[in-house]
Amino acid sequence: MRENEKTWNFDNWADRYDKAVAADSRLYARYDKVLDMIVEIANVSPGKRILDIGTGTGNLALRCLARGAMVVGLDPSKRMLAKACEKVGDDPRAEFHQVDEPFLHIPYPDASLDAVVSSYAFHHIPHRLKPDSVREMVRVLEPCGLWVLGDLIFQNKEAERKALHQYRWLEEEYFARIEELCTVFTKLGMELNARQFTPVTWVVWAIKPK
Repeated sequence: MRENEKTWNFDNWADRYDKAVAADSRLYARYDKVLDMIVEIANVSPGKRILDIGTGTGNLALRCLARGAMVVGLDPSKRMLAKACEKVGDDPRAEFHQVDEPFLHIPYPDASLDAVVSSYAFHHIPHRLKPDSVREMVRVLEPCGLWVLGDLIFQNKEAERKALHQYRWLEEEYFARIEELCTVFTKLGMELNARQFTPVTWVVWAIKPK
């Protein structure tokens, strides 16, 4: 991390994360709908191999398991992962691993997964590292694999600036911008799709070419 970049203590969120999300009608508005849409777009189904990056307490991973998929959850927080393990129990289709930089260093070979999903985590990645993070996630996708992400996202810098001014509860972070993501995916031969759920929340997705 550069000197002026934010850091987060995810372990401190572990015990209160789920309750905080359930009680928050602003940052996490339509939270369940967003997670449901991620698994729907990712075509999560029996036997599929799904990677959940920034899995946290496992809410998205649980939805994948409920659809019969095999799930690997990566997260930098051991305490968050402990919560996820409690929820999953001894389900042999799930495994969780602590990785300090799970968006940038995915411990899986090329073209080994059917889908890469993530929810409310990508905004912790500094803008300068987002292109490398996208390339790393696409690397582990098999041909025709799906990349699906739900998060606080904006169309461009101007839309972000207006939102920060309008919504005083919105803290400035490293929000992804659709215009910039489109450029990254175009270079990979992929088309970015986007659907807005709230004034600050989107689900974005792309399919890896054959």
